[in-house]
Amino acid sequence: MSKELFRHVNALVSDFAAKYGDVDLVGRRIDCEPEECDALLESYERFGVVGGAGVHLRDDERLLLARYEGADGWVDPGDGRRPGESFRECAVRGIRQAAGIDVELHGLARIHLLYFDDWTDRDPAPNPYVAFEGRPGEGADDVRPGEGVAGLQWSESTPDDLLYDELAELSLRE
Repeated sequence: MSKELFRHVNALVSDFAAKYGDVDLVGRRIDCEPEECDALLESYERFGVVGGAGVHLRDDERLLLARYEGADGWVDPGDGRRPGESFRECAVRGIRQAAGIDVELHGLARIHLLYFDDWTDRDPAPNPYVAFEGRPGEGADDVRPGEGVAGLQWSESTPDDLLYDELAELSLRE
């Protein structure tokens, strides 16, 4: 199984590189319980789906950030991928659900490879999160937190409490 999943994720990265050229690839190890890793592997085995997608959504000199319920910091809004859904479709749906607005995607920001690593002796399982660049569509001034979202903010500066460090590397300007 894990070899198939690694091949799947490698093909995904190759496909994005072929489409967008250079890919900013960021790998991170996530400590987890065996049940979390099992759930990821089962999702891939049953549905052929792993990962998620979001958007670095910019409006002039601001970046839209979300704080999800139970999360320790701000993050680019997005969601997990569903069976039959492309990463682009996932990103658009994730923004709509998180903030109630539409988005125009215009590029690839980066791919995060989150390696779920439990205390067993198995290899960590890769879970890709694809972040696109985007601009808001209609209704951008009227963002409202969706279900599971504790807060949204259009940020002109990088907050200290980010969910992951790599988000601080982004320029808030286009």
